[in-house]
Amino acid sequence: MTKVKVQLVSVQARDTEDIFGDEFYLVGALAAGAIRKPILTTPISIQSGETKTFKPGQTILFEGVVPKGQTIRGGLKAYDEDLAKDWSKYNDALKKIDNAVSTISQNAEAEAIILQAIEALGFFASLDKDDFLGSTNLEISPVGPNLEEVSWRIKRSDFPLWSDWDYSVRYRITRS
Repeated sequence: MTKVKVQLVSVQARDTEDIFGDEFYLVGALAAGAIRKPILTTPISIQSGETKTFKPGQTILFEGVVPKGQTIRGGLKAYDEDLAKDWSKYNDALKKIDNAVSTISQNAEAEAIILQAIEALGFFASLDKDDFLGSTNLEISPVGPNLEEVSWRIKRSDFPLWSDWDYSVRYRITRS
């Protein structure tokens, strides 16, 4: 068995979706064996060219002992908040994700885990009005280097100067 910790490091905006800056946040979940971890960060105000860190209490994406033969599965979706939400309900939202993800089979695929997390946020009715920036399915093995830094690139450039963005989210995996 291996203790694994997956932790957000930073988000870098090479180009924000909105010319006046974005309100960047993440939604998702990770699971391995009986361990389920809901993920919801509050928005980070960010401008093109900036690198920002996540709030200290919101950096842990997963932490636990992973049984041999298990893989950490799940994923992340990134958004730019366009319509203000009631972020005072953050803890309620996190609990809804946790409750929804706890019902998923231990062998669920990464996509099923992240979809369950997103569906749990139904009361965040404006989620669908926010700009969806990108998603990634994660499958993290407990076997690997003791320290690993990973960068997830979120980019779109369909039409010059029209709703383009370019982000990198860095996270760290530690195994012991």
